[in-house]
Amino acid sequence: MVLTQEEIDQCREAFLAFDKDRSGTIDVWELRQVLEAMGKCPTEEELFQMVSEVDDNMSGAIDFGEFLKVVELQKQKSEQPDDENDLIDAFVACGGSADKTGHVKRDTLVKIIKHDFGLTIDIEDLINKVDSDGSGEIEFEEFKILLSS
Repeated sequence: MVLTQEEIDQCREAFLAFDKDRSGTIDVWELRQVLEAMGKCPTEEELFQMVSEVDDNMSGAIDFGEFLKVVELQKQKSEQPDDENDLIDAFVACGGSADKTGHVKRDTLVKIIKHDFGLTIDIEDLINKVDSDGSGEIEFEEFKILLSS
């Protein structure tokens, strides 16, 4: 994924604003400030991961070229759907737990699909196909299969 010239110019402005000592590099803490100024909110773990992915000379700091790689990677990640988290969110919304435990009841799924969303698919048949233990309760792995059917 390539950044536009406008994005590169914005990156240069942000980079220079936080390269206080004009060394041509920024460390992980300055990187946090730059990204936050650009509207991103990375965790500490994400910051160290970003630096390790692009810090070619292993200096612990990144130069402008490496910084552009960080921004490109962030752009790619933000444009890719996070399927696993979306599935977990849907599972929780239907009655499961965020740690992928628990289950979704057959009646709940039928109500959501047919009544709340007004879909005409044969949800009962799909549930029968994925409910491997015949419990009428859909565990996370079954839910995942159901949504990919």
